[in-house]
Amino acid sequence: MADRSQPSEALVPVLLAGGSGTRLWPVSRTVVPKHLAPLLGSVSLLQRTARRLLAQAPPERVITIGAASQELLLRRQLLEVADELGENLLLEPQPRNTAAAIAVAAHRATARFGPDSILLVCPSDHLLARPGVLEEAVAASLEAAAAGRIVTFGITPDRPETGFGYIALGPAIERWPGLHEVRRFVEKPERSRAEAMLASGDHLWNAGIFLMRADTVLAELARHEPEIAAASRLAFEAMEEGTALRLPEDLYGRIPAAPIDKAVMERSDRIAVTPCDPGWSDVGSWHALWELAERDEAGNARRGDVVLEETVDSLVEAHHRLVVLAGVRDLAVIETADAVLVAGREASDAIKQAVARLGRKGRPEVVRHLAETRSWGEEIRVAEGAGYRVVERRLAPGARIRLGAGAAALRFVVAGEGELAPDGKRVGPGDVLVASEDGPRELRNRAETALVFLEIATAAVTERAARR
Repeated sequence: MADRSQPSEALVPVLLAGGSGTRLWPVSRTVVPKHLAPLLGSVSLLQRTARRLLAQAPPERVITIGAASQELLLRRQLLEVADELGENLLLEPQPRNTAAAIAVAAHRATARFGPDSILLVCPSDHLLARPGVLEEAVAASLEAAAAGRIVTFGITPDRPETGFGYIALGPAIERWPGLHEVRRFVEKPERSRAEAMLASGDHLWNAGIFLMRADTVLAELARHEPEIAAASRLAFEAMEEGTALRLPEDLYGRIPAAPIDKAVMERSDRIAVTPCDPGWSDVGSWHALWELAERDEAGNARRGDVVLEETVDSLVEAHHRLVVLAGVRDLAVIETADAVLVAGREASDAIKQAVARLGRKGRPEVVRHLAETRSWGEEIRVAEGAGYRVVERRLAPGARIRLGAGAAALRFVVAGEGELAPDGKRVGPGDVLVASEDGPRELRNRAETALVFLEIATAAVTERAARR
C-alpha cells in the first residue's frame, strides 16, 4: 500500500460546501447551514474537513465551492484554519447541485495546477472518526485515478440504513490491489432490501467521496451530460476574479441541476470503488449526533445547562437557558435563542417537514439566527416590538463600522474601547455614541477584545431624525 505520509503532488482536494441540513434545525439554518453551524463544539464540520485534508495537500491547493450568500462565514472559517484556503474559494450565485460544482472546480484545478490534477472531492459536512483510514485508501487509489479511473470510496456498512445510497461491489481489479469494479449504484432502498444488501456483504454505503483527474471528469461530463459540461465551462470562463472567485449569476443559472452520481457515476465505464471503514457519518440528523456524542449511563447526551430526571436515551442541547427534562425517553430537545425543538430522536423526516411548513409561512427562524455574522463582527437582535428595536453590536478587534448621521438611534457602549473618527475621540463603557450633524462617523475598535454597544431605535427617534 502507498505511504500516506507522502501526499501526491498532483492532489487537489475539493470541498463541497453547499446544502442546508434542515433535519438539524434549529441550529442549522439557511444562512448558517449544517457545514457552518456549531454542531460539534466551536469548530464547524467545514473546518474539521479542511483540517483533515491539509494532511494530504497544502492549503493553496484546496478548492472550496460554496454559496455566494455565505461568503463571509465561509471565508472567515477557512481563514481560521489556514490563510491560503481563501485562494481558491469559488462562489455559486445559486445551487446547481454537485455536477456543476465539481465541473467548475475541475476547470479551476486545470487552470491553476494542470489537467492532470487529481481531484479528491469531499462533502464538507461529513465526519470521520478514523481519517487515517481514508487517507490510506486515497493513497492506494492514486495510481488508478492517474490512469483515468474515477474512484469512489465505499463505506463498510454496519446497519441496514435506508437513508443512504449503496454501491454493489464488482470483481477485484488485479492491476490495483484493493480496488474493485462497480456492478451498480443503488438508490436509497426500502428496509427489506437494505437488510438483504447488508447480509450479502458485497454492498457499501456511497459517501460521495471521489478521486479522479480533472480532465477525466470533464471528459465524462462532456460525454454523458454535454449541456452541463458546456454551460459549466462558459460560467467558469466568465468568472469574476477578486478576493473570491464569483461565478456569474446569469451563466451559472443556465447549468442544468444534477447530482454527479446521476450525471457521471451511474453511467461511466471508468468507475472503480475502494472499500474502507473510516468511521464515517454524514451527521445528517439529531439521531446521528446522539450516536456520535458521549452519553451517560442512561444513554443521554447533553450540552449546556441541562437537568435530567428519569430521562433515557435523549439528546438535549441548551444554548441560552436552563432546559429540564423529566420522565421522557428517546427525545431530541434543542434550545436556541429564538426557537425550541422537541422531537422524537429519530424523527428526522418529520423535522424536515415541520421546517418546510415554517418556511412556507415565511418564518424568519428558518433563515437566520438572532445573532448574525457581519464583516465587522456580530449583530444580535435583543428585542423588537411595536415602535422599537434593540440590537447588540460586537465590533471585532481591528474592525470599524460606519455610524449614520442624525439621531436615528441611541448607542451605548457596554464593553471594550474604541475611537470615533474623524475627531479621534476615545470611547468606552458608559459612553453614548452621539450621531454627528455634519455627516457619518466611523467607530473603530483599536483594542484586542470586542467593542460592544447597544443600539436602541424607536419610532419617535426615527421620526425626529427624518424631520432634520
